[in-house]
Amino acid sequence: MAKTGTLDWMEKTHGKLGLGDRLRLIGQGVRARAATRQRLRDNVRFRHMEVDDILPPDSAIAREAMALCGSVSEPFLFNHCMRSWFWARLLDDGREALDTEVLFTGMMLHDLGLTERFALRGRSMRCFTLPGARMAEELAAKHDWPGARARRMAEAITLHLNVEIEARHGREAELMRAGSGGDVAGLGLDVLDSDQIDAVCHRHPRLNLKGEITPVLKAEAQARPGCRIHFLIKTFGFDRLIAQAPMFVE
Repeated sequence: MAKTGTLDWMEKTHGKLGLGDRLRLIGQGVRARAATRQRLRDNVRFRHMEVDDILPPDSAIAREAMALCGSVSEPFLFNHCMRSWFWARLLDDGREALDTEVLFTGMMLHDLGLTERFALRGRSMRCFTLPGARMAEELAAKHDWPGARARRMAEAITLHLNVEIEARHGREAELMRAGSGGDVAGLGLDVLDSDQIDAVCHRHPRLNLKGEITPVLKAEAQARPGCRIHFLIKTFGFDRLIAQAPMFVE
């Protein structure tokens, strides 16, 4: 059985959750909440990198992806993608090898489906991660990436709406989820120091992200019942988590 959020799952279900998928996401949510409570009790903190040391990969595909993101995204959404890259790097503990080109390029493309140019048309496809995954594969082919590496990036994009990511999907997928979720709802950023958070938001201001992205996500949920964002809002109150993210006052 294809696991929720993978490319195989997208191809088979068009992004519509079945009962097993819903139960799997609920289990992920329960584990994630328990892990967060334990982390807060233990006052876990780490500082593996400095914001000034984080740079985009110096490659043609990274530059092309960033330019595309900037050209089609509203400013608040482009800044979200840039900050998500910073959070992902700051949250990485370095325990595993990381393909930063896969992570950065994918991060620039992960929300293309929320832009006017790349928005899904019709109701057959139920997940806004698909346009970004398709573009990731297209750019990877253009730049002669091996198929496995291209799929790793595309699948990191489709998986980023899961509550948690299994390690077998790769460190890039784990950090894309951590970085994007951290930026939208502050998830997991409690391990960072306040000056790191301030520095990232100074470089790429939030531009009222809470107020801008919430109606976009709610519109997706309403237009595509059965999709993951619909489930996250209905079951976990994801819109409330966005509004209540304590480290971001907007």
